[in-house]
This record gives sequence, C-alpha cells and structure tokens, in this order.
Amino acid sequence: MEKIICTSTEFVEIIEDAVKKGGTMPLVVTGNSMKPFMVDGRDTVWLEACSDSDYKRGKILLFKREDEKIVLHRVRKILPDGTLVMNGDAQYWCEEIKKEQALAVVTYIEKNGKKISCNSLKYKIIIEVWQLLKPLRPLFFRIEKKIRRISIKLNTSSIFKYS
Repeated sequence: MEKIICTSTEFVEIIEDAVKKGGTMPLVVTGNSMKPFMVDGRDTVWLEACSDSDYKRGKILLFKREDEKIVLHRVRKILPDGTLVMNGDAQYWCEEIKKEQALAVVTYIEKNGKKISCNSLKYKIIIEVWQLLKPLRPLFFRIEKKIRRISIKLNTSSIFKYS
C-alpha cells in the first residue's frame, strides 16, 4: 500500500473523492484516542461514504472539526436536534459535531492483517459494553499503566540478573 503525505485540505479532498464514487479507502490509524480497539501506526480502518443509518451509537466516523483537524471517533449518542456526541475510546470527554462534518464511516478495522467488520454482532456487543464502561475507563487505563511499568521493571531486572 502506497503512503501519501498531504495537507489536511488535500486529505479531505482525497477521502471525499474516493467515498463519493462508492469506493472504500484505507487509512492507517494515527494517535491513541481510539485505544484499545485501534493502535497507532499498526491498525488500518476502511472508510466509506456515510449514509443516514451510520449516524447512530457505536459507529466510528471520520470527521472534520471546526479547527480543521481530522478526527476518527465513535458516536456516543445523538441529541434530539441531530447533533452527534463523539468520543474517542480512550477518552473521558465528549465533543459535539453536526452530521455535515462527517467525512466517512469506518466499515472495517484491519488488525495484524485480519479485517474485522464493524457490523458484526460480536463487534457491536463488545463496543456497547465498552461504551457502558465509560465511567470506569480512567481506572482501566491506570491499571494498564501500572502493569506496563511492572512488566518493564521485571524485564529490565531480568536482563541484569542473568547477564
């Protein structure tokens, strides 16, 4: 797969062009806001044009913020006026966007060469559980950080112990 480096304006044009023609476009995930379900630089999402059925809880949308930043987050809820409340899987805060800001919807996530459909029942159940656990995310991430630190200490100490 060829990598393209471009400005955010060029990026939006490329995506809009690809998905408006009914195609899909792969995009390598950058950043950590969608952990643990997507890993920076490793996972790829497959984007398609949004339809009305994509504006619902649990769907992942690529959208353009008012400050021109391009973001990939999940729909947390829809307000009565149609405003979408978005949230990264690793974030504690939410932001609101209008449907017009959505550029594309994620239909597949590719992890280690395996494509996972965002429409599969198993995926939808896991995501719904994760959404319900939002108040506990800070605890999960603190535990993960402590485990990582312990693991690093154990690995470092074993290097010196057996050298």
